Amino acid sequence: MNSHKTWSGNWHSEWAHQDKHTKATSLKLEKVLYTGESDFQKISVVMTSSYGRALLLDRMVVKTERDGWLYSEMMAYLPLGMVYEPKSVLIIGGGDGGVASEVLKHPSVNRVVIMERDQRVVDLSMRYFEDSTQSLRSEKVEVVIGDPLLMIQKRKEKFDCIIVDMFTDVKSPAHKVVVAELLHGLQYLVTWEGVICFAQPPPLINDSALGEHMKMFHRYYNSVGYAVNLAPTSPQGTMGFALMSRQEGVDFSVPKQGFGHTESRELGLRCYNTEVHQGSFMCVPSIVRDLVNEAAKGDKEEREQGAAGTKNIYSVQSMFNRQFSTENGEK
Repeated sequence: MNSHKTWSGNWHSEWAHQDKHTKATSLKLEKVLYTGESDFQKISVVMTSSYGRALLLDRMVVKTERDGWLYSEMMAYLPLGMVYEPKSVLIIGGGDGGVASEVLKHPSVNRVVIMERDQRVVDLSMRYFEDSTQSLRSEKVEVVIGDPLLMIQKRKEKFDCIIVDMFTDVKSPAHKVVVAELLHGLQYLVTWEGVICFAQPPPLINDSALGEHMKMFHRYYNSVGYAVNLAPTSPQGTMGFALMSRQEGVDFSVPKQGFGHTESRELGLRCYNTEVHQGSFMCVPSIVRDLVNEAAKGDKEEREQGAAGTKNIYSVQSMFNRQFSTENGEK
């Protein structure tokens, strides 16, 4: 997600990169609780006037106390709803504990692995966001720190749901490489019935990035869907979600395990239920739906080349893993 960010006096503002200096979302600041840099990014924690504490990574708001649950809940339950009685979940990123705290509300989930690259995000979240980081202390949760691209190469375990709770700058030269590496690596960690969820650009804001992403997703997965929901503190006011499965013909608008209003409230959910799940896919604007459908058609030759490239890369990874195991005395 690429945006322009600035602090001006007592305000923090973000512009969607296509609307720079013409449309912004701003939060009034009461106090800067922490600001510094890790090995990977600038990190700040601020107290806002109306949204409580906010976590900023490279000055982009990624979480507030008032509405952070809305994003986290949808990131968690759109994929969880597509798997009947999911047991295991992998979260890429998510060191603030928000998505994990929502995942743990699901009655059948008994294992969550969080792969977070930045220890500082975990430490600061546990200091300033106690409610959501209770999940990081759960016996069901394993937090591993390191480069996710390297960790997924070595992981043998398969997961029912994989949630990619991280963003890269869509204008960065490395962006496509990072996304492609994740896509081809994660397909070997998700179960056949499992579902992967990627945070995506919102509709009508960055259609070129969304179109590129959807084409990439279709190169590696047989079924791909796109949903939208509210995100009040994002510059666009909405957030997109891409769901993927190795199976063919999956209709992501129809959950495999639905929760009605009463049941979802009993679980502690504040947004997600079966109707919200269905509506998130049905309310995609027509021109965005056309873009998604066009990506689904793709170029047959290009998709076949993408699949062949994936197999070749996986073969190299397998050789690397065998070499790594031999060097460490494993057979």
